[in-house]
Amino acid sequence: MSDRDRLLRATASNHRVWFRRAVGARVERVGENELVVHGRQGWIPFPARRSPEAIAQVVDRAGELKLRTLSCWSLTEDKALGTLLIARGFEWGWQPWWMALGLAGLVVEEPGQPVLERRRGSVHLLAVRVEGRDAGSVIVNPWRGIAGIYDMEVHPEFRRRGIGRALIMAACRVARERGCTHAVLNATPDGELLYRSVGFERLGEGRTWWRHPGERTTPREAALVEAIGFGDLDALGALGPTEAELERPIGGAGPPLVITVLTGQPAVAEWILARRPELVSRDLGSPGYTLLHAAAEWDAPEVAAVALGRGADPTIRDATYNGTPLGWAEHFGRERIKAMLS
Repeated sequence: MSDRDRLLRATASNHRVWFRRAVGARVERVGENELVVHGRQGWIPFPARRSPEAIAQVVDRAGELKLRTLSCWSLTEDKALGTLLIARGFEWGWQPWWMALGLAGLVVEEPGQPVLERRRGSVHLLAVRVEGRDAGSVIVNPWRGIAGIYDMEVHPEFRRRGIGRALIMAACRVARERGCTHAVLNATPDGELLYRSVGFERLGEGRTWWRHPGERTTPREAALVEAIGFGDLDALGALGPTEAELERPIGGAGPPLVITVLTGQPAVAEWILARRPELVSRDLGSPGYTLLHAAAEWDAPEVAAVALGRGADPTIRDATYNGTPLGWAEHFGRERIKAMLS
């Protein structure tokens, strides 16, 4: 096993412990997977078994417990797992950027801001206060030689004062004092710049999926999503979706064309547009965007190529941000789609 794989597995283990320690949740074993429960919230952290039966079993158990919200986390981009989840009412969520830092050679700087520390059980809570006000905070969860860093936040009015750097350096100091060899975290694009400046390196990209109140699917909708997401044109043909079904949103994922983007299925996009060609530049969802906008957001150049081949309008603007598909591709850094549209 490579160091990267070992650290990713340790990251998943730390998250499982984090849910129990910091949130005070209980854990149920559902087959080979875990369901973490806290009140009416639930998490499926890094499922070990990802078959349709195993995912249905854990999601059904969440239903029996009447959980209002449910999320699932993966260490990698997993479109097969995502298909099974959105077939059960989930939406495609944000992407964690997993990062790690070896602590042995870290030179801990004197913080530019005083950092307060307190403990809650085995979890360390660090904070910076400025003029009696909370300016920023972070939580450190040491576990079996790996320290997970969570909930890093600097309030907007206190940013660019060195508070984030002071917090992350203090978190690494605490981790090393607790005998940890590495610190791990998931980063946002903005946060990555700070973490890289300290020495963190990217391990890979994961994925999250979320189900909110009211986001459910019927058995037929689930079958349609699975046919789309797995690229099974025979199953899709046998289901014979109506014109309305080819346009209507399903669960929390959006309409079928958006699902082809999320799951990377250009052949299915072609199949749908052959039957509903007028959808190629039509508003596809709550952001008021088209198939090309969706392809730019979720990095699906093959689906973008299908849309352009079907006559999609590359100059059309979305209803929320007034942006063109090219503007979206530039915003999200989608180089292949930018080249198609430039």
